[in-house]
Amino acid sequence: MKTPFALFLALFLASTAISQKNIDQVLRKYKNDEGVVNMNLTGEVLKMFAGTKDEIKSTVETVDVLIFKNNTDISSDDLTKIESVLARDKFDLLVDVRDQGRKVKLYAIDSGQFLQKIFANIHSQEMNAYFVLSGNILFDELTKLGMDFEKGDPLKVINKSRGKH
Repeated sequence: MKTPFALFLALFLASTAISQKNIDQVLRKYKNDEGVVNMNLTGEVLKMFAGTKDEIKSTVETVDVLIFKNNTDISSDDLTKIESVLARDKFDLLVDVRDQGRKVKLYAIDSGQFLQKIFANIHSQEMNAYFVLSGNILFDELTKLGMDFEKGDPLKVINKSRGKH
C-alpha cells in the first residue's frame, strides 16, 4: 500500500513543480506573435551603455523586452500567472506610477545591496511593454542604463541597442 501512495505523491509533486512557471516562461509564448516586438540582450549588456559618463557598479546579465502594440496585451490568465509568480517569488513593488494615461509598475527581488531580478510593465494607449532584467543591479543606476521606470521612459534601452540616440 505504501508504493501506490508514494507514487501518487511523487506524481503530484512533479506536476506541481512543472506547473510553477517563472515570468520568462509565461511571456515566452508571445515572442513570435504578430505585432509583438521582442528583444533579448545577453552577455555583456552594459557595453551598450559604454558612453555613460558615470561609473556603473551594476552588472546586467540579461534584458528581455516584449512590446505589444496597438492596445494588444497578454491574456488575463497570463496576467494572473505573472501576479502569482511575483507573490510566490517574493518580488517587492518598488514603483507604481500613473500619469498621462500611462501605468508603470516595477517589481524586484532584493538581495541586500543589489536587485537580482527586475520585472516591469508599462501600459499605455500605444503599447503594453514587459521588461525582465537579471543581474546585480542598483536601483539608482537604472536611469544611467536608459531605463527610467519612474518617469515611464524605459524604452531608451531599445533605441540604444538599435544604435539610435
